[in-house]
Amino acid sequence: MLVNLEINRENLKRNLEKIRSINKNIVCVIKDNAYGLGIENIFPILLESNCNYFAVAYIQEAIKIREILKKFEKEKKLNFLENRKIKIMALNYIEPKNLKYVIENNVELTIFNFSQLSDYLKILDKSFKNTVLKIHIKVNSGMNRLGFNENEILELIEKIKKYEINSKNNKLEIISIFSHISDAENQIETEKQVEKYENILKIFDKNNVKYQYKHLQASPLLFKYEEKYNYDFARVGMALYGMEPLSYDVGLLDVITVKSQIINIRNVKKNDKISYGSKGIVNRDSKIGIVSIGYAHGFQKQIENSEEAYVLVNGKKAKIVGEICMDMIFIDLTDIENVKVNDEVVVIGSQKNVENEITEKITLRQVAKWAGTIQDDVLTKFLGIKKTVD
Repeated sequence: MLVNLEINRENLKRNLEKIRSINKNIVCVIKDNAYGLGIENIFPILLESNCNYFAVAYIQEAIKIREILKKFEKEKKLNFLENRKIKIMALNYIEPKNLKYVIENNVELTIFNFSQLSDYLKILDKSFKNTVLKIHIKVNSGMNRLGFNENEILELIEKIKKYEINSKNNKLEIISIFSHISDAENQIETEKQVEKYENILKIFDKNNVKYQYKHLQASPLLFKYEEKYNYDFARVGMALYGMEPLSYDVGLLDVITVKSQIINIRNVKKNDKISYGSKGIVNRDSKIGIVSIGYAHGFQKQIENSEEAYVLVNGKKAKIVGEICMDMIFIDLTDIENVKVNDEVVVIGSQKNVENEITEKITLRQVAKWAGTIQDDVLTKFLGIKKTVD
């Protein structure tokens, strides 16, 4: 393919090291197909780095991990005992009809409302005997997305006590009680949400509910307050992939490079139009390059509205001009010398100028700013392009 996304293995590992310098106990979040980078690409790298706890969004992702582990065991890259130590937590809603696959693949479910819990327990009691269902209880500390409210905890405790681990029938094993902070850089709001989480934990403890872990940190909370809110472990996704979790940089390394190439160059007269519509009117005689990437590849169309957006050609900035097409963009090459068809174009990543040895860089944060969105949105859009691990 003309468009490629390269994953930098070493930078991913070094980001992991930086994270572990704050909290050594990590749940690696590889949900939504490892943020679009491919579980088959990211999971083995994390496994090499002695990660053994993973969080996914959907049951299909958990099954994929188990299949990779079976393959590694067969190829003698992993022994049986090491395989058994790999834990998988599902963060999102898993349909009750998939409970069979949850149990078969030793997946830990997140429980966040009574309806969901009731559906799981009905199927558990109808279809299973002497089975342990491993759960994480999510509580609402103020984000108001998923999780039990403080005033629901006593009723929840009453329901789960019927399935305590020493029960003679089916059992619920509570792995953790956790929550999620909505705005880590707002210290007052964060402290309020942490206090609410702590109050909820006290209710569980006062009622002698047994659970193994507490966790609150995701990437923003981890880097903003470091060890302050470590608890038992941190759930880290975006920081692994080089996305800066705060409004300022914390020193993470870029994990992805997106490249394409010039497929055509043409001279366009002053006041002539380029691309669709009327946005692309050149204000001087110009040399315009056509690059093989567009919104079908995940390069967001909103970027065309930015006056700052550019790509790198020969280590120099080439401004994006005109409307972005389905699989092509227009760039201004007028001030860049010695450019030819098939030359490399860096869309995200670094490129050195061979003339002066200066390296220019385009980050996910920059592209997100141009598109008026967030870094995660930019990264997860690159679904339709080839990915390789460097």
